[in-house]
Amino acid sequence: MMIILHIGVHKTGTSALQAFLARNAALLLEHGVFYKPTTAEWPNHNPLAAAFMPGSIDHGPTRLAMTLAEAEGKTLLISSEMLGEPGVDLDLFLSCLEGHDVRVIAYVRHPSDIVVSAFNEVVRHYDMHWTRPLNEQPFAYDPSQLDVLRRWLKVPNLTLAPYDRAQWVEGSLFKDFLTMIGVPGDGFDYSQAGGNGSLPYALIEALRQVNIARPSADQHRLLVELFRTIQSEPGEYPLTAKNVRYCIDRMRDALPSYRPHFRPGFQEDFLFEQRHEPEGGWFSLQGSAMARATGFLAKVAAFVFPALDAGPL
Repeated sequence: MMIILHIGVHKTGTSALQAFLARNAALLLEHGVFYKPTTAEWPNHNPLAAAFMPGSIDHGPTRLAMTLAEAEGKTLLISSEMLGEPGVDLDLFLSCLEGHDVRVIAYVRHPSDIVVSAFNEVVRHYDMHWTRPLNEQPFAYDPSQLDVLRRWLKVPNLTLAPYDRAQWVEGSLFKDFLTMIGVPGDGFDYSQAGGNGSLPYALIEALRQVNIARPSADQHRLLVELFRTIQSEPGEYPLTAKNVRYCIDRMRDALPSYRPHFRPGFQEDFLFEQRHEPEGGWFSLQGSAMARATGFLAKVAAFVFPALDAGPL
């Protein structure tokens, strides 16, 4: 049996892609590809990956064996960015797939863009209680992405694809992925529903300030929902020039490990594109329009969450 493992990485459109695959599971099956999320609540296989982590109440090999049995005679497609997590017993996971034709796909993103996107994610994630500023190292995510890909570089049949719209089939991540797994793109539902959309930086900075007060899970969720209704311009690029250079240098260091796995035609120049400094110089949080928006939203949050009046905990 052919098994395709889509392992992310994080912040490369995985949530939107997994929602797309789940939404089109019936059509994928007509093309011989079996994609069935682990549970109805998750359009991916994160619970399957989590079952291979220490302390899991689920038995990973048993759950994976059941998935293999369901896909008998088809190409099995498994998608989970959690497969790159260090806590996953990768050796055990792969041992359960011995005797099958295993192919692995991961997308690689511009190093500073992935740091900005990951920061957005951890601030929005209640359980993280993230309060450190974006430009303070260590970052929320390794800009080179080597932390999550290192173990997979030793696995045969790994293909690294560019998270770069200019290199995707018809500029679409969905069509690009379908092409990679050998499925024609006709007839699929390409709507964008189900993604994990980021908030504009001014709003995410306001939310970071709120996180200092440790709001309850319900308060945090309601505030995120409120912020999603607010129209805000993207603003200037939030990483400092120094940190952009650091991110690009980390990617340059990782590149020799990646190149043997690049898919044919991979144009690596996009990984080193500079993020341009605004005409007035890299903004300071105190003096920028973003800071003014942040201050306003922090006042709104202070009204909603009186705990903020007490200051940082």
